[in-house]
Amino acid sequence: MAACFSSLGHDQYSSINFDELFNLPRYKRYLDFTSHEVDDHLENRSNKRLKFSHDDEFVNVEKRVVQFSNKELACLKIVAGSVYIPKDDPKKPLGEDAHFIYELFQTIGVADGVGGWVKQGIDAGIYARELMKNSHITTYDEAMKGHVNPKRVLEEAYKNTHSKGSSTACIITLNSERSSIVAANVGDSGFLLIRKGKIIYKSPIQQRGFGCPYQLGNCKDNPSVAHEMELNVEKDDILMVGTDGMLDNMNDSEIEEIVRRAIEDKLKPKELAKKIGNIALYNSFDRFADTPYARASKGRHKGGKVDDITVIAAYIQ
Repeated sequence: MAACFSSLGHDQYSSINFDELFNLPRYKRYLDFTSHEVDDHLENRSNKRLKFSHDDEFVNVEKRVVQFSNKELACLKIVAGSVYIPKDDPKKPLGEDAHFIYELFQTIGVADGVGGWVKQGIDAGIYARELMKNSHITTYDEAMKGHVNPKRVLEEAYKNTHSKGSSTACIITLNSERSSIVAANVGDSGFLLIRKGKIIYKSPIQQRGFGCPYQLGNCKDNPSVAHEMELNVEKDDILMVGTDGMLDNMNDSEIEEIVRRAIEDKLKPKELAKKIGNIALYNSFDRFADTPYARASKGRHKGGKVDDITVIAAYIQ
């Protein structure tokens, strides 16, 4: 399941008077969405945890959030939407990808559990989901200190993730003061920066060989291997972020064409993400498609690659 967290999520319990229900007039209330997982197929709100805070503590946190928002979102901002399409596997219905979108602090991330662990009876998707959950938590902690540093987010999330397995990871944040995006990437997940319908940057793949990406978890790699990037961005730029299920099955020209049409049709980020995801899914089943995966295999594989597919479309506005 894609671990899609948002501080701007909807609360199905908003009509309940919690002050009366819990009879706590001296307390403020808020909902913690850090364990809220959502994807297009499954919606699990049972993990939401109701927390209470003394008035003064709540106001202090609220002030810091408002100050951050006014400071960081006054200029450019990210508006993002996502889609997750797990491959059909009854043994792992949630798939091995995970992601989060934290619009309040302008940070997004994706992870892809390494499938090779299945030979040892380990579901690497559990590791990927825990890593993204911890990345979401660390993003908040980083924001309270100032700017979010993607590599520090990875370092702290990695330190606090203890599930078996491993995964790739890519964290991206917008620094609106510098009009730039800052990213840290480990492995073969990644992103493309698109301006006026043309790809102007594509994050490099980190791998030791075909099908052997750098990865975090129960392996020899750690966040020190992360490739760090800072790129200038402009209003109306578009970020396409994804796991290898997107990148292995979509040619750059295909992505550019779909993005141009999305701009013309004024699609919302989630609508664009769905279009990209659906084409990637179609290509993954095409045994004769000329895909990046087939070309990288140097004749060992033809057509697309059946895999979990995560796509995040992020508009710079």
